[in-house]
Formats: sequence, C-alpha cells, structure tokens
Amino acid sequence: MVTSIGSTPTRRRANGGTRRLVAIVTAVMAIQALLLAGCAQATPVTPVAPSTSATSVGTASAAPGLQATPAATSTPVTQFDGVWATRQLTIDQLRSAVQAHGMDPAHFNEVVGPNPGFSDHVVFEVQIRRGRWVEFEVDDGVPAGVGWEGDYTAVGTNTFKAKADKVPCEITYDLTQNAGELAIDITHEDCTDPDDVLIQAAIYESGPFHRVEAADPIIPTPTPSAPAPSPLPSLAPPSTSKDRLTTHEKGTVKGASLGYLDYLPADYDDRALSPLLVFLHGSGESGDGTAVQLRKLTGSAIPYLIDTDRWPDDRPFVVLMPQHDDVPGSPCFTPAEIHSFLGFAIAHYDVDPARVYLTGLSCGAIGMWNYLGAHTSEVLAAAVPIAGYGIAAFDQRGCSLGTLPIWAFHGADDGNVVLRGDVYPIESLQACTDPKAVDARLTVYPNRAHDVWTETYDLSSGYDIYGWMLSHARQP
Repeated sequence: MVTSIGSTPTRRRANGGTRRLVAIVTAVMAIQALLLAGCAQATPVTPVAPSTSATSVGTASAAPGLQATPAATSTPVTQFDGVWATRQLTIDQLRSAVQAHGMDPAHFNEVVGPNPGFSDHVVFEVQIRRGRWVEFEVDDGVPAGVGWEGDYTAVGTNTFKAKADKVPCEITYDLTQNAGELAIDITHEDCTDPDDVLIQAAIYESGPFHRVEAADPIIPTPTPSAPAPSPLPSLAPPSTSKDRLTTHEKGTVKGASLGYLDYLPADYDDRALSPLLVFLHGSGESGDGTAVQLRKLTGSAIPYLIDTDRWPDDRPFVVLMPQHDDVPGSPCFTPAEIHSFLGFAIAHYDVDPARVYLTGLSCGAIGMWNYLGAHTSEVLAAAVPIAGYGIAAFDQRGCSLGTLPIWAFHGADDGNVVLRGDVYPIESLQACTDPKAVDARLTVYPNRAHDVWTETYDLSSGYDIYGWMLSHARQP
C-alpha cells in the first residue's frame, strides 16, 4: 500500500524504501484489525427506545488513526483548513508522477509493491486543521493508515512549513485553490529519506484535491426528506423465519460464485415474484463459503434476526446473504463480486427485477458504495449503506448517483469508518440539481460508535428501512 507522497525540486533519484514498505504493511494490518474488531459478529444489544431525533448538531468525534487531535484552538483557522481528497487514483498515475521526479519505475515497484493490499484505485486524503497536517490513504474505501503527519506553521499566505512527528523531516508546501480544487506543491524539503518526499510528490501531483469535510465538521442537521422516528416494536414478534433459512456452500449452486444463506418468505411459493433484498456483511464474517464459515453470518444484523425468529413472517423479501471470500488484501466485497451475485440471484430465484434492494454494514457498506459508483441503478431499486465510505462513489458518478434512492446511516462517534464517508456523498447528492436526486437521505446517530446497524435493522431506532425500500421500484 502507498501511504505518503510529495515533490522535490532537485529531481534526485531515490534509494532504499524497504522500511517504508514494512511500515505500510503494518499500518494496513492494524487498520484491517480495527475493522475486524468492529465488524466481527457483533453481539446483539438490548434495543433502546427510539430517540426524538437520530441527527444532531455538534462537533463530530475524530476517528482514531485517521483524524489527528487538533492543535490548541488558539491556532488560526486558514482558508485551507479542512479535509481534502483526491479522486480515485490508479497505480499508473502514481508511478508516472514519481517518474517525473527522477524515480526509476522499477524502484517505485520496490517501494510500494508488489503488495497484495494495494488496489488499483486509491483515494488520498489530506487533513489540514488548526496547525496539524495529516495525510492518509483510503484503499477501495477501506481506511489504510496515516502516511505522513506533523505540525505546520504558516510562513506566507499560501505557504506552510510542516515538520514530521517521528522522523527528521521538514517540508514546505505551496497551496493554491482554483474553482473549489486544491493544488499542493512541495517547494522545499529537508528529509533523511528521499523516498518519503518522492512518494508524497506522486500523491500531491496526481491530484488535484477537493474538500470533503469543513474545517470544523458538525453532525448534519436532520434532512427534510427523512421521516421522523415512528413508534415501532423494538424487536419483531416471534416468527418461524429460522425454518426457512438455508445454507448454500460455495460451489454447490450453479451460477453462484460465492457461498451464501437464503431466506424465503412464508408465501414464496404462492407469489408470482417477490422483492429481493441482498445483505452484505462486515469484514469479520468473511470466509471460504463452507457451511461452518457461513454460520459466522448469523452472529449479527439481518442474518441474526432471521436465525433467531425475529424476522416477521409477513415481510415479503427473498433475502440472500453472500459471504465475501476471505483472501489477503481484500477485506470488503468488490463491485464485480456484488454485480455477479446480483445477476445470479435474479436469474435463479422468482424475484421481481424491478424490486431489487441492497444493504450492508461497515465493509459491506464500503463495498456497496464502490458498487454504486460502478453500476448505480442498473440493477437496484434502492440501497441502504450503514457505516460506509462513499466519497469515491460520488466522485466517480457525480449527480447521476442520485438516480438511485439511497438512505445512509452512520454513528457520530464512529472510530472505524469516518463519518464523512456517508455525509459527503449524501449531502452532495442533496445539493444536486441536474439531475436532482430521487431520494437521498442521511441519518446520523448522535453519541453512537461503529455499530448502528443493530438498531437500524431490528427497527428499534424507529426508522422503517424495509417499508422505505419497498416504496421504490426501478423504472425500466
């Protein structure tokens, strides 16, 4: 994985890089462990009474390892303060930028790869806030660690001098804003490891950046289109849902590339066509698709509700719950994986192709956002991501992403996936006019961390996501 990058005017050839690659891999493993801890078989919690509002105004909490603690509030806020992100970059773009500064392409490969954790599409974010400069990577939506951080001082209107925390390195940056985009150039550097500066050059010169979070982020106020919580039961009454939950091991169903669980509604055989709901789990439930591994899915969220007879018999969905292949460097579902499974599901089950819905949590929501960036409303009628990261999806599709109804949920104190991962794409969609978003909603739970899916899926929060999904059908 790539983590920090910048530019040097000396155009010298870099050398070394082994320790940087070790640090990168270590950071990736640490962040994936964090996601694993947050997503793996969450223990069901006792439902709470619906709050008067699941959105609130207040300062958003920082995500450990991703948002550095701001310096003293006396530090002046500049026009550049906030979080800025690149569009999705490819390895070839990074390699070209580094090569322009004198690094041999073969040496670039030594520094950043071969690395099974590095994808061909990566977003770099730079946080400039109250005297702190932090650059970190989001790889296919998964936070992959801090690459460079330190304190900075303004030495001119557009010039900042940053000193690294952990290594003897001081870099001077020139910042320029134009039409809402930020260009960052390195005009001077004094570092012991030239690779650090050259790799920073690749990031910054593969830009430009655009703002994805304000200088002092706040939890969004309630969106006008979002319904107020209604008094719904904290848990569904006992049903017979577990009797209709079936395990399908990988390789046993023709056309299915993944192992999965399915649930058929009580009246499935009497219906002409049923609505389809596909659920995507978090990273902790990935596996090899065997029966033993597929049982991991029933530890939380929708599979848990079905497996414990808490899924109402009259809820009409065919529910399919695929298991992401547990392979190194791929903690989340990929767009190709999701698209293939949806195609199989529509062909294999008696479902209405106009009423296909997708939902998922954490890594499942991250994979879902990436899928929406690639396919949007080609197949789906509506989507409900929970604790996901959709910045790259909006950047990829722009306002056309709003042709699909999306209702996102996130905890204000999420320390695993940054809150802006759902705030930025939904608020951007809500501001679209050409075309105007069909139905873009955001619910932020105040004082809640990563697991906000339990109360969302069992409806104890008071938000009826199932009724909302069924209110939408894909237009031919």
